[in-house]
Amino acid sequence: MAWPQTVRKSDLRIDYYRGSGPGGQHRNKTDSACRITHIPTGLVAQSEDQRRQNQNRGVAFRRLCVKLEPLMRKAAQAETIKINKEVIRTYHEPRQQVKDHRIKGSWNYNRILEGKDLGNLIDKVIRSGRSTV
Repeated sequence: MAWPQTVRKSDLRIDYYRGSGPGGQHRNKTDSACRITHIPTGLVAQSEDQRRQNQNRGVAFRRLCVKLEPLMRKAAQAETIKINKEVIRTYHEPRQQVKDHRIKGSWNYNRILEGKDLGNLIDKVIRSGRSTV
């Protein structure tokens, strides 16, 4: 499984600590266990099963990736407004695009949210005669 592209290293807090449980002198003297926290979501993954710190870090990254994947997939999907099972408008933040399916037009996401192109969008919908308000 690949590491999600939208996760930055600055979003992660990586802590190393001594593992617990049996293991003898090596386990008691080395900080080989690893805990990774994804700060924006608060998800935590840890590993203390391996002998080496870099091995535990890799296992913890994979475990965090498994936890983050559904959240990243959900965030990447377009938010869609539906009325009577008809798709009206799609807001696609990663592409910075707002698409109105009634008039087959698309606009810049930020300009719509700031209200700069919102008037143009509303005028075109009204002129098309397909407004459902």
